[in-house]
Amino acid sequence: MSYEFHAHFPYALQDGTVQAFALQWLAGETQELPKRWGDLRLLRDPTARLAVLAQAMITPQLERARSGTRTQAGGYRLWVGRDAAAFLARQRTTMQQLGLEPTLPDLATLPPGAWALRLTFTLSKPYLSRDDRLFHLLENPVKKEWVFDVPYIAPSGWKGALRAALRQMRGYTTLEQEANDSQMVRLFGNVKGEEEAFHAGFVQFFPTFFDRLGLEVINPHDREKGVGARGPILLECVPAGAQGALMLLYVPTGTAVDAQQSADDLVVVAQGIQAMLSTYGFGAKTSSGFGIAADDLVDGEIRIATQTLSLKGKRLSNLAAEVEHWLKTAL
Repeated sequence: MSYEFHAHFPYALQDGTVQAFALQWLAGETQELPKRWGDLRLLRDPTARLAVLAQAMITPQLERARSGTRTQAGGYRLWVGRDAAAFLARQRTTMQQLGLEPTLPDLATLPPGAWALRLTFTLSKPYLSRDDRLFHLLENPVKKEWVFDVPYIAPSGWKGALRAALRQMRGYTTLEQEANDSQMVRLFGNVKGEEEAFHAGFVQFFPTFFDRLGLEVINPHDREKGVGARGPILLECVPAGAQGALMLLYVPTGTAVDAQQSADDLVVVAQGIQAMLSTYGFGAKTSSGFGIAADDLVDGEIRIATQTLSLKGKRLSNLAAEVEHWLKTAL
């Protein structure tokens, strides 16, 4: 059963004194185990400790477990600020050693007209998302990879964000407008509900992993009274300054495309990526300014046939123009 772990470490069933001492150990505030709960020594992984601490959500210890006290940082907030970066760096290193982080494939093995893009960016505004795990101390944990617990953007998240950016750029307000756009269908597949002649789309996305965590505090206000409706809310995020790599692959399947059509699709995708990362945002609460990348690109490349365009040191605001200019000489 999925709850056996929590049944073996029933934090919520301990008395208040044990909960208070266990909280400090689980959050890394102290190295001293609670004397009346020695089984906790079996929890060697930080994610396992935090999973047990998540049971505080149904106890009077909740706010203490989230952020400590008014005079002293503690709980999950202390772990995020002090220990999360080192933990996530170790996790990312392990993933890389196991070959679990994506790399661009050899285009020679793919159909004619295929191209690939990798773009390493820096967040200028925090990235927010929503995880789907059952227990967490915060109401809004950022989405994480299930095994290594590393914050990430799923391929489906990138696809939805880029598709939405292109919809806004083209002024589409209905699904019917997109369904009648052959290029949008070619890139992303059929619009939901259009089941006839199903097409998955030529653009395939890879996950993006981050090695930093942060916390944002928001205080929603009552529109009529103009005061905080429920008090400050902690949101887990990937903070500004974190770097990630957006990777995608364009593979014509089921129908042949000529070099010009492939190039046209690349330019449109570059325009969409530029707008998505710098204007519309990606993730949650984009209307509030979250999920925006800095203009200076860290690294990256675009491959088409035997040609490669380096994106290192380029500007995001010039991405589409750079690609369009390069294609004139590359084709």
